[in-house]
Amino acid sequence: MIISTKGIVLRVIKYGDSSIICNIFTELLGLQTYLVKGVRSEKKQSQKGNILRPGNILDLQVYHQNDKNLQYIKEYRLDYFFETIGDNVIKNTLLLYAVEVLSNLVQTADAQEELFEFATDFLHKMDQARADQLGNMPVFFLKEAAKKMGYAIDDNYSSNNCYLNTYEGCFQPRPGEALPVFDRELSYNCYLLIKETTFENITAIKVPAADRSAILEGYLHFVQWHDKSFKPLKSLPVLQAILH
Repeated sequence: MIISTKGIVLRVIKYGDSSIICNIFTELLGLQTYLVKGVRSEKKQSQKGNILRPGNILDLQVYHQNDKNLQYIKEYRLDYFFETIGDNVIKNTLLLYAVEVLSNLVQTADAQEELFEFATDFLHKMDQARADQLGNMPVFFLKEAAKKMGYAIDDNYSSNNCYLNTYEGCFQPRPGEALPVFDRELSYNCYLLIKETTFENITAIKVPAADRSAILEGYLHFVQWHDKSFKPLKSLPVLQAILH
């Protein structure tokens, strides 16, 4: 059958002399793998293949068979054209980071429409954001995307529960005994970031760069501790270097 859906390109690998295989997170079909023929040739069709890049949001018409692991695309075009991401090192690195996070969280063909809506909205707003609004975005994207897949640190911070434990995923009365250990100030700054749920509000939170870095690593530890299939992020060292 032919299905119309939107999708975010997650991974592209070369196949044969002129084709590619794409992993695409689709709005209606979850994670799908598509063989796209002839896009690496010298023909006109290969120019269109340039839009099949990780992070691009596509409008798709696809041939879909439930019993097949490899599907085919009938038609595709950009659903949204990034105006600033391609020319901005920080935004481009954030884009690749977001793609890596999605690649780890989305592993099946089950539809994850809430996550897809959040991810596309995040990419739209990041494209339009100012440079001084980007510092908290790695933590924001990770914690909101993970929450939609069932992984969330409890925002139970209080004067009594003032130390974050990433193993338990909550704030507790005493510091944890295993790394990463969050002191009281770092725990509070983490609480400031995780309690906000909108792009607009998170940009107004002021947290020192060193704390942002530690909070991001701590939240990654929490997700990886609870989801053993979540791999280390290749984009993280570059992201940390340019943002923190």
